[in-house]
Amino acid sequence: MLKFVIGPILVGGGWAAGSYYGADAEQLVHKSPAQSYAAIEQALGSMKTSGMTSFEGGTPEQYEIKVDRTLDEKLIVTLFFNGRQGAEAQMDFVPEDGGKSTVIKAHIHADRSVLRTALAGTDKARLAYAPDWMLNLSFKPLLQQVAAQIEQGQAARIDGLSEADAEAQWEANLTEEQRDDVARWRQSEATQPAVDPDAAARNYMGPPSN
Repeated sequence: MLKFVIGPILVGGGWAAGSYYGADAEQLVHKSPAQSYAAIEQALGSMKTSGMTSFEGGTPEQYEIKVDRTLDEKLIVTLFFNGRQGAEAQMDFVPEDGGKSTVIKAHIHADRSVLRTALAGTDKARLAYAPDWMLNLSFKPLLQQVAAQIEQGQAARIDGLSEADAEAQWEANLTEEQRDDVARWRQSEATQPAVDPDAAARNYMGPPSN
């Protein structure tokens, strides 16, 4: 369930390509809004909505996921860490082709301060600073997978796409020029130390005085 809301953060390859795609993730599903909504709502309802995080290298934190529903129109999934809102994913189900099809529009908003704490100590800590448009961009492979499942009459699995598969699908849609841009970004990113600006500021200022 965590992968559904913050999984896009874990696919870091999209950072350099925001100018190519725009801010939101959209996916056409050749089923009605009611069918599309029902498939995703059912998948959300069957998943664990609370527990402890298990990011390798990080400190386990209590998480909770809440779902707000507007029948056949909208789903809002909100993720909390230790009672603090860390991310929100909203999906709108927009009728297309006279209601025979649906455009799912997804938008993710994250609270960087909460995610920095949740990902601290992991190899993904730097990605807690990702802008919202990057999270939306990286959400698209998951939408593509879910759309295919709905159209084939299968049960939607919103957590069934691995990080490697999501990144591979995303890269498959890039042009050669875009792949070069991403490669240059990754090379540059790999040379930068993973520094938390808040922690650096605290270290610079020293411990608080009594």
